[in-house]
Amino acid sequence: MAEVESSLMLIDLLDRLEWYRDTHPSWQRVIDILDRSLPYDDSDGEHFVDSVRYQVAAYRTTEEGSEAVAKENCLLVLLEGEELFSISEGKEVFLSTVFTEGRFIYLRKHERYKSGQTYSQENIVRRVMFFLP
Repeated sequence: MAEVESSLMLIDLLDRLEWYRDTHPSWQRVIDILDRSLPYDDSDGEHFVDSVRYQVAAYRTTEEGSEAVAKENCLLVLLEGEELFSISEGKEVFLSTVFTEGRFIYLRKHERYKSGQTYSQENIVRRVMFFLP
């Protein structure tokens, strides 16, 4: 069972990714890509594999982090590091979690989130974001 599941965001262990196979038609293709370790070996930037678009990015966490809105359904996997990740609306935070290696976050289209925030100390984070229209 998921650690956190709401009508919006889903957070769980990467080992349990297959439990949510019915969440989206492209979910199994994402699992196959991760099983082949492609994002771990890919350079930073956008990639297309098995009709799935994903972006690998490395960045330094900061106290402020950065806010964004999911333009489409997204599955995020942290490849290295840790960061504070939250769902918010303006200054009101609905959910906050420490996003670490071995976890995934599924965001639905139009969800407002904040990522890249320092948790314990500034560090370099490497993450892959799968876009699931």
